Amino acid sequence: MSIVFHNDPFTPFDRQPIISHDSPSSGSGFRRSVAIPHSYLPVPADAARLRVAARPLGLDQWVSELDDDLLPTIEMKRALINERRDEVVACLPGAEEACEEVARGVMRSVGVVPTDASGVDALVEAALCVADDLCILIPDADGMPRLVAAVLCAPNRWRLAEKLGGTMASIHVPVARYDKDLDSPVNAVLTRLNVEKPMWRTNWGISNHASLFQPDIPPITPDIDIAEMWFRTEWQTLRRLPETGAILFTIRTYVEKLSDFVTRDYELVHGIGDIINKIPENVAQYKSIAPYRERLFEYFSAR
Repeated sequence: MSIVFHNDPFTPFDRQPIISHDSPSSGSGFRRSVAIPHSYLPVPADAARLRVAARPLGLDQWVSELDDDLLPTIEMKRALINERRDEVVACLPGAEEACEEVARGVMRSVGVVPTDASGVDALVEAALCVADDLCILIPDADGMPRLVAAVLCAPNRWRLAEKLGGTMASIHVPVARYDKDLDSPVNAVLTRLNVEKPMWRTNWGISNHASLFQPDIPPITPDIDIAEMWFRTEWQTLRRLPETGAILFTIRTYVEKLSDFVTRDYELVHGIGDIINKIPENVAQYKSIAPYRERLFEYFSAR
C-alpha cells in the first residue's frame, strides 16, 4: 500500500488531504493538533527501559479529556468506518455482550444516552462519541486476555485484522524489549485489574508522518527537516468491566509537530532530547528514532 507524506493528522497515511482553507490551521490549510498534555510525555526513567508505569484513573473517567481535537477526530473516525470498516472495526463471536457494556459505560461517561444498538454496532456508536479508540480483551480458558473486539482508527504501525484474537504478548511481538521489560508486568496488571480501580499509562515515539491512522511503518526519509517530524503519544486506559468481566483498553493518540514541540518549556525539551540520546538502540529502532537520533538530539539540544 502506498504512503502519501503530508501534514494533516486527520487524513489517513495513504490518502492525499483535501485542503480546506476554512479549517483551523497555521495558514497552510492543514488542521493542527492540540499540544500533547505535559503529564503524558516520557520521563527520564524511560531512557533506561520500557515501563508499564500504570497509574490510578478516576472511576468515572472512561476516556480522555475533552479538547479541540474531538470533532476532527470523530470526523476522521466516521470516514474510516464508512469507507474502510474492515480495517478499523472487528468483533469475534462471543464478544457482543462486552461491546454493549463498553458502549453503555463510555457513552454515559460523556453524557450521551445509549441507544438500542447491539453488538459491535453499539461499540461503533460509542467510538463515534469520543476521540479514543476502544479495544476489548476477554480472558481465554487459561486466563490470558485476548483482543476480541475493537474500533481502532489511530493504529500506531499495527493492523487490527492481524492482531485480533491475540494475547498481549503476541500483539506486542514487534515491540523492542517487550518480552524482557513489559510482558510479566503487563500480565500482572491485567490479572490484578480491579473493577473499582481502573488505570492509565502512556506510550510514545517520533514519526516522520503526521497521520493518526498509521497502520504501516513509513519509509525512512533521511533528508527530512527534523522540524517537520511529529512527536506521537498514546494515553491508554485499562478498566475491568463489572458485568462481563472483560477488559476495556482505550487509546487516545496525540501528535504534535516538532517545530511546535520545541517552543515548550526549556527543561522539558532538553529532557526529551536526553531521553532520545540515551534509550537503547533496539528501542530507538522500534520508536522510529534510530535513523534520526543524532539529528533529533541536536535539534532538541539547540532549543
